Amino acid sequence: MKNKKWLVGGVVAGAFASVAAMYKATSEFAKDMLYRNEIDRTDLDVLDVEEMQLKNEEGMVLYGYLIKHNHADRTLIMLHEIKENASSLIECAQHFEKMLPETNIVLLDSESHGMSDGYLRSFGEKDAKNLILWNRFLLKKLGSQQRFILYGKNLGANAILRASATRELQNVSAIVSDGACDNVSHYLTDLLFKKYKINSKFSAPILRRVIKQESGLDIKRLDAVEDVKNNTIPTIFIHSKNEKNVNFKRVFDLYNNNASDASLFPIKENHFYEMNQDESYSNLLKDFLAKHI
Repeated sequence: MKNKKWLVGGVVAGAFASVAAMYKATSEFAKDMLYRNEIDRTDLDVLDVEEMQLKNEEGMVLYGYLIKHNHADRTLIMLHEIKENASSLIECAQHFEKMLPETNIVLLDSESHGMSDGYLRSFGEKDAKNLILWNRFLLKKLGSQQRFILYGKNLGANAILRASATRELQNVSAIVSDGACDNVSHYLTDLLFKKYKINSKFSAPILRRVIKQESGLDIKRLDAVEDVKNNTIPTIFIHSKNEKNVNFKRVFDLYNNNASDASLFPIKENHFYEMNQDESYSNLLKDFLAKHI
């Protein structure tokens, strides 16, 4: 009987230790995603860019980089994924330069990324507000008749869809959403499961609580499926079946709930610009942009 009690006690202690370890891993993961602990300097030396600065409503200085074409009447604005900076968009920007000749290209460092101020990441919420400010800034800089195309990668795409839902963006002709997630909670729990195999039913409430305690941000509200219901800008949803951060199945709720003219562009390559350009299917993005810009 005594041995049985010891056995039961050991099992209970082991279970508590396992739960404590999972809680600690989830909490540390949340803080790692939330906080910027060092400056990752943006390096765009291979591109001919003009550096721009914009101060937002909180006094944060944000950085953007303009590839300018004289007399261009349209501009592509590009937003990177979380924990990256504008440098991560170089190959993509070079591809767009070939696809969209005589088009200005602006690569942005999101708040708390690259050269931009900030130490708390917002998973797209502040980025959406800042994008609206960049939109107004560029209209003044490039002219009120300038038309815009918006491209975002992962949570960069989520920020664009969130900004579009506000109906405050001006002169935007098209959105290219590349690997967006349906909501931030799914994005974080999916990443955490890949890293530690911690079930989302356990991790989701902990992630939400830790992030809200640390930053005041409620990630439950960051739901792109709800955002696209108010999206009036033509949008193409690109998603790779090999996308490492966002499960492929997450794109379908976005596409099916989107209120504007939309196209779905699933690919097997890691990036759309790696496709064989001789294949007719690769023209889906080009044809979409030609139709809407």
